Amino acid sequence: MKTLKTLIAGVALIAVTHVNAGRYDSDYDYAQVVDVQTIYETYQVPQNRRVCNNNPRRNNHASHRGNGGGAVLGGIIGGLIGNRFGKGSGRDAATAAGILAGAAIGSNSKHRNQHYSGRQCYTQTEYYEEQRIAGYDVSYDYNGRIYQTRMQNHPGQRVKVMINVQVADY
Repeated sequence: MKTLKTLIAGVALIAVTHVNAGRYDSDYDYAQVVDVQTIYETYQVPQNRRVCNNNPRRNNHASHRGNGGGAVLGGIIGGLIGNRFGKGSGRDAATAAGILAGAAIGSNSKHRNQHYSGRQCYTQTEYYEEQRIAGYDVSYDYNGRIYQTRMQNHPGQRVKVMINVQVADY
């Protein structure tokens, strides 16, 4: 008895599903694709490349003026080091010499290792064109009439069309 009830419930479920599926599908039909034209768009794609040359030239285009902050800092450090040597007026002379030497070294610190190098490199951006598919212009035949649409994806041999019936006149 339980098996019979289960069988009847299953048949009823299949019947209801089939009726509803038929009702839903009645709003749609299929049309034959007669022509597909691919639409391309051109894009400018950037590409960076490293370019190096072997021409010796200055890395730093700044003038040859001294580095004021470096001179002050160098003078202070040189003075402290010079002050540790000598006694009496010799200590004063060592401090003065340390200040001068430190200021000279500190003034040039900005330009050190930046005068000339044999290789200059930089990044150069070049653009090349690339064609990409933007969509498809599709012509299809439905009931003897030709229609056209634009689609994102290739449709294949047929397209699903929606049937829309409306009252034309009251």
